[in-house]
Formats: sequence, structure tokens, C-alpha cells
Amino acid sequence: MSIISVKNLTYAYNEGLEDEVVAIDNVSFDVNEGEFIALVGSNGSGKSTLARLLNGLYKPTKGLVTVRGFDTADRAFTFDVRSTVGVVFQNPDNQMVATIIEDDIAFGPENLGIEPAEIDRRVDWALECVGMKEHRKGTPFRLSGGQKQRIAIAGVLAIKPKVLVLDEATAMLDPRGKKEVMDTVERIRSSEDMTVIMITHFPEEAARADRVIALDRGRIVIDEPSRSALSDVERLRSFGLDAPLPARVAHTLRRNGIAIDKDVISAEELKEALCRLK
Repeated sequence: MSIISVKNLTYAYNEGLEDEVVAIDNVSFDVNEGEFIALVGSNGSGKSTLARLLNGLYKPTKGLVTVRGFDTADRAFTFDVRSTVGVVFQNPDNQMVATIIEDDIAFGPENLGIEPAEIDRRVDWALECVGMKEHRKGTPFRLSGGQKQRIAIAGVLAIKPKVLVLDEATAMLDPRGKKEVMDTVERIRSSEDMTVIMITHFPEEAARADRVIALDRGRIVIDEPSRSALSDVERLRSFGLDAPLPARVAHTLRRNGIAIDKDVISAEELKEALCRLK
């Protein structure tokens, strides 16, 4: 069952002006409950614009976005849309609104008018979800980048969204921070049955998803299960995208006459495929 439906969606910056730029161009797709989708594309492809359209931060120029049947362009449904779709952005420092971590996480539920006792429970739960409960009374400004992003995720979780959108949430992190955030996302998804839409430049992160949607100049050019999407190295390159390293290695081996599986996208799969060649 779809929780988000996008129909013939177009979004233009500076609409009707001489410098109008069409960022999203007649896009249609559905997001099913419980899916983990990786949204990929080169710089300027429209990924971040689409993220803001999914929770009503931007209103469509044309077309329709519905969240649980609610039209994101209708202000009467703003509460319903934004309490369903939570967005975590690239820079965690830009999302911090308080100097104490528990106050920062409580900010969202407070603005939704949640009772104080329930807010307290949600703060505890959200921190538990991201593995940061011991930092509740601390300050976010002493944390590492990965820890800050986990706090940012907790702040979104506290509003109890059904859909978590990560807009390049690991882009500014070192490898350890990236792993912390990705492991957190997968843990939340499995424990809370949450729908996740992850915008990423990193093919290894996209390989964790069930489905890949690729944008090129505002249009969908790939919408497939992650295995078929990410193992097609040449097609990805034609849109300025990289496949995961194991897929690229397997592709090079095949081009050199070595009969290795075509759908390899992980290091473990590559190792197994190489072992079978013996």
C-alpha cells in the first residue's frame, strides 16, 4: 500500500520569470509502506528539491503529491503531512535549536502540542533508537559529526513520522560517522517498520536500499530494485553516477573475459563470486 503518491509532478524555481529553472520535470512514482528507497542523481538532478516536495516544504508547480491521501499543497493538511514525513538534512548543526540535547529533541513534539509526559517518553524513546540515551542532558556541540546527525535523526523521530527522509545526511561525515548513521537508520527501520527515503551520492549506501530511483535533470531515468539498478555499471555512468565498488570490479573482470556474476553489488557477494571461479 502506498504511503506517498507522486503524480505528474513538476517544480520550477522562479516560475514564469526569464531565469526559470525546472528542477523536477513531470515525475510520477509511489512509495509503499515499509520500503527503503535510495534516491540518487548527480548534482543538480533535483534530489533535494524532491525531498522538500515530499513533506510540503515546497508546493508543486504542476501535478500532485499526496501523503496518506493528504494533498501536500493544501495548507489544511500541513500538520498531517509534516507529522507523517520527517526530513533530516545534510548539516546537523543547522538543525540544532537548543543547547541541551533533550530540549532539542523535545522541540518538534512541543510544536505539535504533545502533552509534556508524552514528550518525555518520546525523547527517551528517540534517544534509545539512535543509541544516544546517555547524552540526554549533554550539549550537542561537544559531539562528533556522526553523533550530531544521530541526534538530528532523534529529533525527527520524536514526532513519530511514518516516513523518514534523509537528504544526504551522511555527506559531511567521515567513514565512521557514515557507518554510525547508516547502522542507526537500518536499526530504526527494522524495529519501527518505518519507510525510509535516502538521498545519497554514495553507491554503497544505496546498495542497502530495496529500490533505487535515479534522477537526471529532474526526470526519473531508473526506478528498479537496487540489485538491478546498481549492477548496471555502464547505464549508471551514462547518467554521471557510480556503481558500488564491488559492481565496478565485477564489471571490469567480465570485460577481461572472466565469467563472474552480473548482479554483484556488495563486497561479500564479490568474494563469493571470486571463490566460485576456483
